[in-house]
Amino acid sequence: MDTVLLKTFLEVTHARNFGKASEILCVAPSTVSARIRQLEELLGLSLFIRNHQQVSLTPAGEHMVRHARFILNAWERAYEDIALSANLNKRLVVAGTPSLWDIFLQDWLNEVHSQMPELALRAEDSTTLRVMEKLERGSIDIGFIYEQPKLANLVIEELKSIPLQLVSTQPGLDADRATSSGYIRVEWGSVFNSLHERYFPQRPLAPVRVNSMRIAMKLMLSSGGSAYLPVISTAERVNSGELFVVEDAPGWK
Repeated sequence: MDTVLLKTFLEVTHARNFGKASEILCVAPSTVSARIRQLEELLGLSLFIRNHQQVSLTPAGEHMVRHARFILNAWERAYEDIALSANLNKRLVVAGTPSLWDIFLQDWLNEVHSQMPELALRAEDSTTLRVMEKLERGSIDIGFIYEQPKLANLVIEELKSIPLQLVSTQPGLDADRATSSGYIRVEWGSVFNSLHERYFPQRPLAPVRVNSMRIAMKLMLSSGGSAYLPVISTAERVNSGELFVVEDAPGWK
């Protein structure tokens, strides 16, 4: 099966529109339509329900999404194994959540690359769910997430604890005020979310939600606000007076 057909199928699935998919793929809409028809003919099944505005997946199409991703990942790994083997001895594929890259993974990757220049590296940031899916499929060698995954046949180790504290650009705030006005909700995983709701059950819905510490920090320093951020990443700014610890807010490890 031509992998181009699968890539086109996934792009249409994501865009829900043949025209938008064609723009992303830099081909004519008629080419996208022809590729989808060819894939449907190969499978003997309809993958999309078409209308004038957008397309939606048929039940067969829904099932095909997972298989298409698996096939493309397997093909990519096979290609890398063969293409890189002539010049590089080993390969390492890693994935982690965006905030973990902000906190320590980038420094770790820099050190690995510096000490092992012969190692072929592939690194990506992704959501916790996607990292777990890739671990389960075997499409990555190492995954970095906040919580212990419930997956069989994996070696699971806790690398480090990352204490979080509520900090604000405004001094003298209590926890209620800090989480009510200008609060930036950083996604630190389901355990954090559960504890957060327990401690702040009446807190208004945060107007801003991000999955990256770096994004939250830049928003705070640009426009003001409060957020739960790692102690190690805020210590210097707290010492310089740019950020202030909300003293009565619970901290988490």
